[in-house]
Amino acid sequence: MVKMRTGLKRKVLLAISGVIGCALTVAVVYTILPLRENIRTALTTMQAHLSAPATAPFPVIDTYGLSKTQIAIIDLARQEYAKHPISYDQNVLTYTQGDKQAWCADFISWVMLKVGVPYNNPNSGSWRIPGVYTLQEYYQSMRKYETVGSYTPQPGDVAFYIGKSAFGLNTSGHVALVIGADHGHMTTIGGNEGGRLRIDTQAIQPGVNRLVGFGRLD
Repeated sequence: MVKMRTGLKRKVLLAISGVIGCALTVAVVYTILPLRENIRTALTTMQAHLSAPATAPFPVIDTYGLSKTQIAIIDLARQEYAKHPISYDQNVLTYTQGDKQAWCADFISWVMLKVGVPYNNPNSGSWRIPGVYTLQEYYQSMRKYETVGSYTPQPGDVAFYIGKSAFGLNTSGHVALVIGADHGHMTTIGGNEGGRLRIDTQAIQPGVNRLVGFGRLD
């Protein structure tokens, strides 16, 4: 009888241990899975930051003689640049209305909305024109498109780059916002360049970075 009771006791203890073990396993899994997902997200974001090109300081722009809208565009661009937006943080998702997509034209659309000169997407009626070619056609339809080489861009204009590896990126179309121009060169701020906002200074010449033309602010 003693042996039977001891054997029964051992079986009961093993059963209880198994139940406790399963419960602990479930608890650990439900604890670790969200934690692992958070760690993965954090590592992905950190990797994006580390792999993105270093940011240059926002340039000093001479605003003498510029319109209120041009000055507002420069000021807003400076404020957004200071936030260091990167794909796809909350800043970028604000530009894209939550869409995870190439966002160079989205950023410019959002800037124009905020300074009081919103676009009117011919396809949707929205303030946002996410497509480079649709935005180019929009400026052409408004008779505000100028071919590179015959026009000196002004702050608030949109530079269009069309062709293979436009602006040195893995794309056939890109747009950037002009924030300054002088002595045959211009300074732009572009969204989705290396996954972030980037400042660049370049020659105003046909073919440079696949530059083809400009959309005028006025």
